[in-house]
Amino acid sequence: MQTSQRRTFFLLLAVALASFITFIPFNRTGAADPNMLAVFEIDEYAQYPHLLRMLTPGDTFYQTLRNFLVYLHYFYGYVFYFLSAVLILPVKLALGSEWADHTRLLVTVLRQGISVLPMLAANLLLVWMQTRYRSWWRALGLFLLLLAVPAVVVNNLWWHPDSLVQIFIILTLFFLDRDAFQYKRDFLLAAAACGLAIGTKNLGLFFVLCIPVYLGWGVLRHIITCQRAFVLGAMFLGVMLAAVVISNPLLLLPQERAAILATQSRQIIETSTGMFTAGSAPFFASGYPQDMRVHYGEAAFVLLSLAGLGLGIANPRRRLLNVLILAWMIPLSVVIITFATRRTHYWLPVLLPAFSSLVNFFPEGNDEFPKRLSPNLRQALQAMAGAIILLQLGVFAFQDNLILAGHIQREEKAPAVRFFNRLESEWLAQLPQKELVVFRDWKIYFPTRAARSVEMSWAMPNLQIIAETSPDLIILEQANLNLFSNPAIIERAIDPGNMQPIQQFYAAAQQNGLPGYQLVLSNSFAAAYLRDSLAP
Repeated sequence: MQTSQRRTFFLLLAVALASFITFIPFNRTGAADPNMLAVFEIDEYAQYPHLLRMLTPGDTFYQTLRNFLVYLHYFYGYVFYFLSAVLILPVKLALGSEWADHTRLLVTVLRQGISVLPMLAANLLLVWMQTRYRSWWRALGLFLLLLAVPAVVVNNLWWHPDSLVQIFIILTLFFLDRDAFQYKRDFLLAAAACGLAIGTKNLGLFFVLCIPVYLGWGVLRHIITCQRAFVLGAMFLGVMLAAVVISNPLLLLPQERAAILATQSRQIIETSTGMFTAGSAPFFASGYPQDMRVHYGEAAFVLLSLAGLGLGIANPRRRLLNVLILAWMIPLSVVIITFATRRTHYWLPVLLPAFSSLVNFFPEGNDEFPKRLSPNLRQALQAMAGAIILLQLGVFAFQDNLILAGHIQREEKAPAVRFFNRLESEWLAQLPQKELVVFRDWKIYFPTRAARSVEMSWAMPNLQIIAETSPDLIILEQANLNLFSNPAIIERAIDPGNMQPIQQFYAAAQQNGLPGYQLVLSNSFAAAYLRDSLAP
């Protein structure tokens, strides 16, 4: 790395450090206690107890080791939980025996270390791949653009494996690009990174087109033979699978392997068909989706990025990287568009590499532009691209400000927290001092306190579950009451037989007809039902 490149790198590093620090106060919110995690990020709530158990000593060394290895939440790979545990371990040692009571601190460390830091690293690497840090303004402009994408900002505000997957995906592309048809060490390092992406969240599987394209390209250029390509493909698969197993050692245990495969199969089915109800509208049924517009930019900006890929592919010196990015994007894009479950962060590994190709509109030298373009057309194209990028960057900044402003105040303004505060002041304070068993919907806030236990069901409640848990207080979301009380939900259900008792339960609650309970508090967010024997 030359002196100018090092200066650019340190400039970007300073920007990255400032970005990392900026997110700390925002990542402290929404984590007053473990139950508050469910209000804002249900995934965090589902993950958090498993991490605490991993770091909880058992009665024996074997049990302690088992707690650390058998993490049980097999929706994501062990890499995510292992790195999270390693991150929290020194904090635990510093806090002492009451470490688990410091939810806000622990979750802040997790969000910063598992989401913010890897995303910064992934974007730094993308900028290097596209600019080699040779031009400070191109590198800085691209880095700021990637940091400003609202989907990146949102992803930096929770504890989730997506940033880890992002860095593994970018590393795979980086090693393939650096290998440059040599098919040596970097090719195998790409296989290892791809394996980590699979072992963390399955996304490495979507290199299913990229790797054959890279090998086939080598055959067409007479760099390798067809036979050699098959051998290299087998080597890639071998290293990739080894990385999957090494990063997920529970795959070596038959019982845990069966549990992992069953969980992953169920998750794939739910993602492709829906969790409770079947199907969804086509991705472009109502035109360009509003979620895409808000979090990734206007259609013109996304199309401009694809045009930037085209410019890169047209340039022989930049062709390899841009072909690899395109070949990576296609399979995952098809799956996201066609599957029933679509979430904002799904597009991050697709569109951030695409956005990085915008630098192809501003090459270091005119010789990097297609020669068939006249100077006037080239300048007009650059002016148009620059205007669209600057306008979109301004919109990104406005949207980021809205996201962060709402985030910093979310505890005070959350309907779930306000409902609990009202419930506590108007009803709970009047109840006799006894153990209060509470059953709640997923996103209801009810902190676990002394002499209270809080229950919920991931499978959604029905009258049988209520009879088994025998709660004193039931709190349901109005959104669920409106959705699941409708008899039509049974026809649209993945499993109508399973949905029927859920619908009956919510229909009874909607009509204030839950046996043994009466409605004591209701607003636009939730409804609370108290056992008849406790009601005044």
